[in-house]
Amino acid sequence: MWRVQCKLPSRVSDVLQTGNAGSARGGLDAECGTAWVTHEGRVHAWALPSRAGDRSTEGGAVPDTYAEYDVAPRVAGDTSPPLVHVASADGGATLWVVAAGAASGKVAVARCDGVAGAREEMGEARLPRRENTGAAPRVTALTAIPSARGGLIAVVGCDRGELFLVECVARGTVTATAMRRDGASGGSTPGGASTPGGGSINTPSKWGAAAMSSAKAALRFLTDPLAVDATDTDEDAVRSLAWAGPSQGRGDATRLIALTGRRLEEWEVDRDGGGGHALVVSNRALGAVMRALRTEGDVELISAAPAPGAGVGAAVVVLAAEGRRWSLHRAELRAGGDSLAVLASAVPAAGAVPSGGGGARGGATVLAGGAPTDAALVVTPGGGAALFAHETLSEQMLMHDPAAGGGRVMSAAAAPSVGGWLMLTELMGVVAYSPATADAAATPTEVEREMETEAPPPLAAVDVPIPPIDVDPAEAEAAVRAEFAAYASGSGGVPSEAGFRLRAAGALTSSLDAAASPEVVSAAPFASNSRAIVDALPKHWPGPSGPGPAVEMHLDEKARRHDMFLQWLVEAAGVYNLLSAAERERILEHGEMVAALLCVRQIHNEAAEADELEGGGGEEVGKPLELLREAAVAAGEALQSSDAAVKGRPAAEVCYSRATGCATALLPALADGIDAHAGADSQGSLHERATALDTLSRALLGALNAAADYRRSHAPLYPPSISSGPTAPSPRWNAGEGARQALRAAAVAAVLLRDEAARGGAPDLAAPLGSRLLAVATPLLDACAADVAAAEPGSDARAAARAEYISARNTVLPALMDAAREGGGGSGGFHGAGRPGFGVTMDAVAAVAEAHFGYEQLAEVCEAALAEAADATAVASATARLHHHMRTLRGAPVDGEGTFATFMFERSMSHPGCSGSVGRRIAETLQNTPDEFYDELTDCLRPRPPLLWLHQLRADDYVGAASTLRGLSGTGAKGISGKGATLAERRQFLSLAKLSLLASGASSEADEIVSIDAALNLTEIQCGLLARRSDGKGDDSATPLPPLRLVESCLGEGNGGAAGSEPEDVLDAFSVFASAGGAFREANKTLLEACWRRAAAETDWEQLSELRASAGDVKYVRSLVNTPVARAARRCYQKSFAVRLGPPFDEVLTPRDVLNLLEGAIGGGDRSDAALDPIREAIGLYALVEGDDEDVVPRDSYDMDV
Repeated sequence: MWRVQCKLPSRVSDVLQTGNAGSARGGLDAECGTAWVTHEGRVHAWALPSRAGDRSTEGGAVPDTYAEYDVAPRVAGDTSPPLVHVASADGGATLWVVAAGAASGKVAVARCDGVAGAREEMGEARLPRRENTGAAPRVTALTAIPSARGGLIAVVGCDRGELFLVECVARGTVTATAMRRDGASGGSTPGGASTPGGGSINTPSKWGAAAMSSAKAALRFLTDPLAVDATDTDEDAVRSLAWAGPSQGRGDATRLIALTGRRLEEWEVDRDGGGGHALVVSNRALGAVMRALRTEGDVELISAAPAPGAGVGAAVVVLAAEGRRWSLHRAELRAGGDSLAVLASAVPAAGAVPSGGGGARGGATVLAGGAPTDAALVVTPGGGAALFAHETLSEQMLMHDPAAGGGRVMSAAAAPSVGGWLMLTELMGVVAYSPATADAAATPTEVEREMETEAPPPLAAVDVPIPPIDVDPAEAEAAVRAEFAAYASGSGGVPSEAGFRLRAAGALTSSLDAAASPEVVSAAPFASNSRAIVDALPKHWPGPSGPGPAVEMHLDEKARRHDMFLQWLVEAAGVYNLLSAAERERILEHGEMVAALLCVRQIHNEAAEADELEGGGGEEVGKPLELLREAAVAAGEALQSSDAAVKGRPAAEVCYSRATGCATALLPALADGIDAHAGADSQGSLHERATALDTLSRALLGALNAAADYRRSHAPLYPPSISSGPTAPSPRWNAGEGARQALRAAAVAAVLLRDEAARGGAPDLAAPLGSRLLAVATPLLDACAADVAAAEPGSDARAAARAEYISARNTVLPALMDAAREGGGGSGGFHGAGRPGFGVTMDAVAAVAEAHFGYEQLAEVCEAALAEAADATAVASATARLHHHMRTLRGAPVDGEGTFATFMFERSMSHPGCSGSVGRRIAETLQNTPDEFYDELTDCLRPRPPLLWLHQLRADDYVGAASTLRGLSGTGAKGISGKGATLAERRQFLSLAKLSLLASGASSEADEIVSIDAALNLTEIQCGLLARRSDGKGDDSATPLPPLRLVESCLGEGNGGAAGSEPEDVLDAFSVFASAGGAFREANKTLLEACWRRAAAETDWEQLSELRASAGDVKYVRSLVNTPVARAARRCYQKSFAVRLGPPFDEVLTPRDVLNLLEGAIGGGDRSDAALDPIREAIGLYALVEGDDEDVVPRDSYDMDV
């Protein structure tokens, strides 16, 4: 429903009625309650009435306030009109006008008194000139809001993506601040950062710092030698700016949505002033939109608007255009700088978004947040408007074409408070539009309650959905046929009236969803008439002589008439937009089939003409005609078996008359012909089989290409692709089972024939057969990929489709690679063989491989380019190409397709090394891989620890490298597949692990360092033991012993007894206990007690007792210190002496327990207490025995460094 919200001011009406009013621009700000029109440098601004009924007159309410402002020529410039925004915070009493010259680089701010009309210049700001050119940035977008301090805040967007924050508080205080994308600046930074955790940053010790420097210096060989300087690229122009409401949790900041040519950004701007701003989210938008549209064409982002939503990120609606085709996308911004998350996409049919005579796409605007809440309003530069609703934005609720009356829509804004939307029109002023929904009809809006006069509707709305009624399908089909016949004959009157008659006849009441069967869709009234056109039989059948040129003329007429049918649907009051997507798709599919059949017929006629010129005597010339006639006959016979209307007619002509049989009959017939005349079981010479392949594959590819050309030329008429969940729409007929069967037959035949020709059968045919293989490879793989994408993930159908895809890929890609390696050859008589560039090139193979996971072939192409590079520039270019493929080919995880980066890493690992333990290619991979692939390289190297630690060190992941090295200290240099590390490997890897931890800043007393030191100590103990028992030779290739075996070896068990009697061996056993940890000591307490008894047995305590009584203290203490018991006590109980892992020895054996143990072992009941004193004193040298008040011997009376 339409209501006039506010009449145009009389001065504005006068301006818009002049002859050059087309250059006037309008603006509307529903939140501020302002509207304005700019014409020839003058801004006419007014405030909308706060309540529509307060000052209403006939035809709507009058503005509350009005003012005019002339933009200075120095600001406006002389090339393009200035960009203007008018804001107000006090109901229009004060109107803030901000104007930016498109090319002058100047922004002016003025304050106007809306009541008295007086204006005050507040000042100007000049945008910074660019350093490289000295030119001022070109302004492309502008928006403004009142500031919290009573002034104005504006954001200006420019042609290279720059954003400037313009602020004004008082006269002469206009400032412009560049909004940087590398961090917040100015004022109180929104979302201020803090140090994570709030704690201090740990600084490594001087030993850790020294180790860090040493480690990094030792690893300098890992520096990338091919590093090149990165070059910055400019962003595309800022396309639109829109305020998105206050920031969550920060009432003093407001959100801003900015759209550039490639990205969509969310900013926070402080409303308190001071220049505070921050970039919150920046997402790649262009690529996401192109993926949603499934196109690689010239897509341009036009506008974006914030939308209601409860998702994780900010909800937006994006307007894009590709040629003359518009598209709408509902999306969410994602944190982390990833791609925009497109939730739904819609491509309105041709004519659904009226241009109003404006040819340019730029300047269109999309708006959201009105009513319904899921709706989006599009306003074009020419004054057209269209409203789309539903989650998928597929339901059209409004279409306004200014060419049909009602004038231009100059601007619009979402306004839920007035029922939906406000629109500034050049004839009626500001009107409120409330969509005719059930909710809106039940609840009258405030405007409806207060308005006294209802204006005539200036716009034409499309009432959807249409209420269902009972209709006879036959009558509906007949009504469509009659209306089109009248249109075609010129007797149907105005086409726009046909839509009403068709609606009355019930032809527009069918509702087909995406799940409707093909039979149901074909029976729909419009699809049924479309099929009747393309399957119409000729009035006169040819005689026994066969088909003639009349058949081709018949097909031309069908194509012309079908195009007329489409034109009629579009012109008949938007009838085409009301058809279901399935029915529209089927109608266009009929046009594709006519185009395909017409192409095959033309090839057939060419063969017939060639045969006629030769008089029918040349076997090689007549062969193509015979092959094509055979295929047409086979297709016609297949159609005759299920169509009684054509039985008894010439089979070839049935094929060329029933266009819808192209997919079900003609393509399978071509496949059978290729198998019979060029396949593995075919007879004839190589040249004959090659000729058969050439003829039939040209017909096949011609048909498929003609269908694709038809789709491209009619692209605006196609409905958007609708997928359900993770699956894509079902493959089209030219990628269906019949097409795949024919393409597979052609590909297999081309592979076999090319291989036979290359091996010497006919070298002149190798190049043309390779070219033909390339021609069928792309459509075959594309069709197989579409079949995979349409099947449900995890289903049997998906598995079968994937198996077919892999089989086709393995058939054609290696053969293409062979053809590219072997180069060209003669023409061989193939059609098109004489054209320049005939044959298969490496770049052509790379293009196919890149699109279809042909990683092996793509890797060979990239490596060949690197091998052929003659200088550093060529090497850098080839490397950049490889990295581009690694960056963009992300695989298909749902189908088990990995990324190209992972494939390249795995490939380099399988290449044989040139020297040493790390091959040249592996070293190059570790050195030259850019940082962006580190995570993938890490995952690839996890099963290969000997290489993983090198990569982790290059990535400065010292902690991860230490963990990997510790693992290698157990498995050895061969990693998991090895038989275990040797003593030398264990020592090497543990030392590197310790070095890595120190380089990371770990303290030398950290648990990880102590654990490594203990493991190194065990290694040194075993090495020393082996050296003593082999006369100093040692054996670093021996396998490290576990702690228990090592203790047993130290005690001489299993070593002949004599070897274990050396005191050093016994002392090493105590060192093993010290480095093996508390759990080991607890579990082997009995063995530890045996070690103490063995240590005590190594000393003559009677002799030592006599020395105690007769010699001096110094001599006695020195002898006591050198006893194994004293040295063992020192290793076990003195904290500063040796490595000790785990809790103290006291938790297993206290010094008192050891003393009691040794007194019992040595005393035996027949020794005096004086003989046991040396034992007590030996232990007491380094341990405080429980119950002793002081040391047995003064600590400063003996050498502690023994």
